[in-house]
Amino acid sequence: MRTLRPAIFALLAVMALSSSGCRLFRQTPKAPSRPPVPAAAPAAPQPAPVEPATAEPKPSPTAVVPVPPVPEPAPPAPGVHPPKPKPIPAQAPAQPPPTPPALGQILTPQQQAEFRRSYQQSAQAARQALSQLSGRALTRDQADTANRIRSFLIQADEAQSKDPSTAAQLARRSEILARDLINSIR
Repeated sequence: MRTLRPAIFALLAVMALSSSGCRLFRQTPKAPSRPPVPAAAPAAPQPAPVEPATAEPKPSPTAVVPVPPVPEPAPPAPGVHPPKPKPIPAQAPAQPPPTPPALGQILTPQQQAEFRRSYQQSAQAARQALSQLSGRALTRDQADTANRIRSFLIQADEAQSKDPSTAAQLARRSEILARDLINSIR
């Protein structure tokens, strides 16, 4: 038991120093200094109460300290004027910002014609497949596929005037789905 006491004291000392830090090397923050308190301004002497004129004036026991006059601010030098604020020019009516350039492929007229032809063929094939399915009873999955085909055709119709490439791709997807749907029913 006697051999454990020095180890316990050493352990306690290490724990105490590590928990609070070493006070020998730690700098204590200096308290912010307070600004000096200005000296009280000398009180202006209060006039003595006026006594009747019959009595002789009594000398004042306190000396009167004359107060220096407050200097007036100097007038500005002649010819020097403070700068005038510049007038804000009237703003021209707001013009709408120019339209940003459309991003997309630059297609030659031959490429545009090819995409339009592909769009028309695929869209026509998909519409024919949907018309074949119109009188049949469809399962839920088949009805979902038919709705997806209609959605692709609507998107292709909207994109046809702006982006023939996208329109052709959407029509092609609708055609492929329509073909698969027809094959699943047979």
